[in-house]
Amino acid sequence: MQSRFRDWGDVRVFLAVMREGSTLAASRHLGLNQTTVARRIDVLEHTLDVTLFDRTTRGAEPTECAAALLPYAESLEQAALAFEAEALKGGESPPIRITAFEDETFGNIGAVVAGFVEENPGISFEFVFSERHLDMMKGEADVALRMAPAISDDRLVARKVGQTQWTYYASSTYAAKHALPAEYCDDMEDHTVHLLNHVKSKRRNLVRCATSNDVMMALQTGQGIGPLPVTVGDANATLVRCFDPPDHANLPIWLITSPAALKRPEVRRFTAFAAPRLVRNLKTSARDQEQ
Repeated sequence: MQSRFRDWGDVRVFLAVMREGSTLAASRHLGLNQTTVARRIDVLEHTLDVTLFDRTTRGAEPTECAAALLPYAESLEQAALAFEAEALKGGESPPIRITAFEDETFGNIGAVVAGFVEENPGISFEFVFSERHLDMMKGEADVALRMAPAISDDRLVARKVGQTQWTYYASSTYAAKHALPAEYCDDMEDHTVHLLNHVKSKRRNLVRCATSNDVMMALQTGQGIGPLPVTVGDANATLVRCFDPPDHANLPIWLITSPAALKRPEVRRFTAFAAPRLVRNLKTSARDQEQ
């Protein structure tokens, strides 16, 4: 029996809509017109004689059929990327440069990379853990993991893979000697607050820190209080929360690449491999924090 399915590129569009939640968000991710994305989905549905998405005011809601097809689509994606990588094995590729704030905050990216390298031993990585946002468009990094309310540069290809919360911490020794603030406030009373250099603040008693390790060292040695992601602060036995995360404490976590980086097949293959694993890791971490 001859298959009606012809255009493998439609699977890529299907995956983008599944992952991004709407044809508009998928069009931004793929660098295509929204009308083109919607048309490609219509063609795929017609070809397969199924309904993949219910169109609502909130976006594109996957049907049960779409959910059942998702793992097969992901297998096709991995096979296509592996095909391309094998074809291009002749030349030695430079390492994939990843920039992130720190490993624990971002879904254990180190373990994700280790899993990818095990399946792709010819690909190497370079890590740049930095509080400064490297310029992806200038090629300072190939892949970034960032905490931010939104990605301001619409030229970048960004996918939300999870979110984290933050709150203020102090050492248990400091907490035994001082009355910790009961809630977030602009001044934090008379406590010395340790913040990273790029965090805007008009507080009194403010100490600026160059790195997250500097903040952690200051808190652990009882020098004052400061904000940390809950995935980091709660995991440190020497620290206690000053208060629960405030209402505005949710920060999305984004997996980001540039259009230039995505021209490299190994980068495309890695982001396709990493994204669902980061989503799972961050969901697991969030559940652990709630227990």
